[in-house]
Amino acid sequence: LPFRGLKLPQVRAILHAWIKTENFTDRLPSKQLDTALSLIREPWGEDKLAGILIIQEVLLKHKSIDWESDLPKFAELFDAGYIKEWNTCDWFCVKVLNPLIKQQGKSCATAVMEWCKADNLWRKRASVVSFVNIAKQGDRNFPDFTQMLLNTCGVVIQSSERFAQTGTGWALRELSLADRQAVVDFIQINSTKFSSEGLRYAMEKFPPNLQTQLKQYRQQQLKSIDTKVCDRL
Repeated sequence: LPFRGLKLPQVRAILHAWIKTENFTDRLPSKQLDTALSLIREPWGEDKLAGILIIQEVLLKHKSIDWESDLPKFAELFDAGYIKEWNTCDWFCVKVLNPLIKQQGKSCATAVMEWCKADNLWRKRASVVSFVNIAKQGDRNFPDFTQMLLNTCGVVIQSSERFAQTGTGWALRELSLADRQAVVDFIQINSTKFSSEGLRYAMEKFPPNLQTQLKQYRQQQLKSIDTKVCDRL
């Protein structure tokens, strides 16, 4: 992804100066969103960030995003290849999808979690990374949140792609602060699906002895699979 070399505060300052000069907030919300989406479709990283900031700091601030009508537009950004690396993906998760979920609740969260079934790696990653900032609150977010996020992680962890693995690990790491045992159980059930890196992130907030036990358990399960494969040959 090409960058001009501008930092986030610089992009924000330039953007807000332009918003003021152009009387941008006087435009219809639909036109504001069109501008934001057009910027995200641009090849430069700073342009993508500017589009994301418009959604976060203008549209979401004024509650002008409706997940039912706008989430498909966001999905298209991923599927059409306008969001295709971790930097923009994670910006979008943290600055757009997470605030949208907090603002519009369980139905919106459910729709984002459904992205776990997407063929697109980055949309799949977004289905879990969008919840990293709220996972530690568990079911205080809304009823059944913990199990819903575990179910979502259970789909994403099937992918061996690095960014699917790390995204799942991050979500589980934070969810463990709400329900450690549920995450331990998940790791044991899915131990052979984890990469070493994904597992390391998932266990990051566990006591060292528990981390060691789970690593050993994973190794035993992997050896068991290898033995069964050899027996069939």
